[in-house]
Amino acid sequence: MIPTTSNNPTTSNRTKQGVVWAAIDKFGIVLLQFIINLVLARLLTPDDFGCVGMIMIFVAVSQTLIDGGFASALIQKVNASQTDYSTTFYWNILFSCLLYLGIFLVAPWVAEFFRIEALEGLLRVLGVVVIINALTLVQRTILRKAINFRVIAIVDILSCGASVAVAIYMAYRGCGAWSIVGMQLSNALLSTILFWSMSKWRPILTFSVASFKSLFAYGGYLLIASIMQDVCTHIQGVVIGRNFSASQTGLYAQAKKMDEVASMTLPSLLCQVFFPLYSELQDDKEKLRSMLSGNMRMISFIIFPLMMLLIIFANPVFVLLYGDKWVDAVPYFQVLCIGGFFSALYNFNYYAVAAVGRSKALFYWGCYKWGALLLLLLVGAQISMMGVLVAMVLSCANIYVTNAFLAQKYIGYRLTAQIRDILPVLMCTLATGAITYLLYRHLVINWVVCGLLFMAIYLAMAYMLQLKAFKDAGQLISKLIRKRG
Repeated sequence: MIPTTSNNPTTSNRTKQGVVWAAIDKFGIVLLQFIINLVLARLLTPDDFGCVGMIMIFVAVSQTLIDGGFASALIQKVNASQTDYSTTFYWNILFSCLLYLGIFLVAPWVAEFFRIEALEGLLRVLGVVVIINALTLVQRTILRKAINFRVIAIVDILSCGASVAVAIYMAYRGCGAWSIVGMQLSNALLSTILFWSMSKWRPILTFSVASFKSLFAYGGYLLIASIMQDVCTHIQGVVIGRNFSASQTGLYAQAKKMDEVASMTLPSLLCQVFFPLYSELQDDKEKLRSMLSGNMRMISFIIFPLMMLLIIFANPVFVLLYGDKWVDAVPYFQVLCIGGFFSALYNFNYYAVAAVGRSKALFYWGCYKWGALLLLLLVGAQISMMGVLVAMVLSCANIYVTNAFLAQKYIGYRLTAQIRDILPVLMCTLATGAITYLLYRHLVINWVVCGLLFMAIYLAMAYMLQLKAFKDAGQLISKLIRKRG
C-alpha cells in the first residue's frame, strides 16, 4: 500500500501538520543527542570521539550510495508506483551488502592509514549500520512524500531514546569509543523494527529495470553530488585525523557537532518539509520564488543572532556544558560558527533547484563545490589546525554563493534579491553583536544577562529598522494567536 498526498486536507494543512511533527522529530532528536553528547563528553575522552570521527566517512558515504538519489527521485516523481518502490527496496538490500563487504575488507588498511589499530574492529562493527538502514529507506521516503512526519517522529524519538540508554550504560562500563558504536547500532536496529511495525507499505516480488533506469536518470546525478558532499563533509575528519592527533580530532568533532546543532537543526527541518512542496510548485516559478524568499528571510532572522551569541559566549557555554577538559575546542567552535551563517542557508537553494528537476546541474556544480573544499582543506592542513577551520568557512561561503547562483539561473530568484533579503538581518546581527561584546568585555555583567540584553537589543533594532523578516515573524505569531483564540 502506498500512501498518497491527496487524501485529506489541503496543502496548507498538510504543511502545518508536517512542520509540527517534523519539528517534534528534529528537536526531539537534537535534544536527545545533545543530552547524550553532554553525558559522553564527561565519561569519554577527546581521543574516543576522535577515533569514531575518523571512520564515520565510510558509513556516511555508504549510506548515500544506498540512497542512490532514489529517495529524492521518488519524492520528485509525481506518480511513483509500487513497482518503483519495490525496485528501490531490493536494490538497496543488494547494494548495502556489497558495500558492507567493501567496508569489512578495507578496515585493516584504514587502521594502518590512521596508525590506530582499534579502528579495524570499530569500522567493521559500525559498518553493519549500512545494511540495517537500507531496510527502511523506502518506508521513510513514502512517509516524507506524504508529509506524514508523525510516524517518522515517533520512530526516530523512540529509537534514539533507546540508543541513548545503551550508550550511557556502555560508557559507564568503560567501553570507550565502543559506546558510540553501540549507540549507532542500537538506533538503526530499533528504527528498522519500528518502521516495519508502523508502516503499511510492503514490497512486492518485482524488480523493474525500466523503473530503475527512470529513477536513476534523475537520482543518479543527485547521487554523485550527494556522495561528493558527504565525502567532503567527512573528509575533514580524515584530513585532521591524518595530520593531527586523535585528541585534536575529537576536539574538532565536538566543536563541529555543537555548530551543526545551532546552524543546521532548524534549516534541515524546514528543508525536509519544504522539498515536497517545492516539487509541487516546480511548474509555478513565481510561487516557488516567493516561498524560497520567505524561507531565506525567516531562517536568517533566527539563525544569524544565534550564531553571533555562540561566538561571543563560546567559552562559558563550553565550560558549562562539557567541562574544562573540552575548553580547547572553543576557538574551533567560534571559527565554525562563522561558517554557520552560510551553511544555514545554502540547502534551501539546493532543494529548490532539485525540485525543478535540475539534478544534472547540481551534479556538475557539485564537482566544483566539493573539489574546491578538498583543495582548501589540503592547503589548510599544511598550515595548521586553524588553517583547516578557515578553509571550511571559505568553503561554506563558496557553497552558498554557488547554490544561490543556481537558484537565480533555474528559478529566477536573483542573487541580488537574495542578498537584499538577508543583508539587513546580517547588519542588524553584527551591530547587536558589537554592542553586546563591548558590554561583556568592559562591564562586569554575567554572560547570561548579556545574552538576554543581546536579544532585547536585536529585536528592538529589527523593529526600528522595520526589517521584513521581523514583520514576517510578527504576522506568523499573530496568525497562531488568532487561531488559538
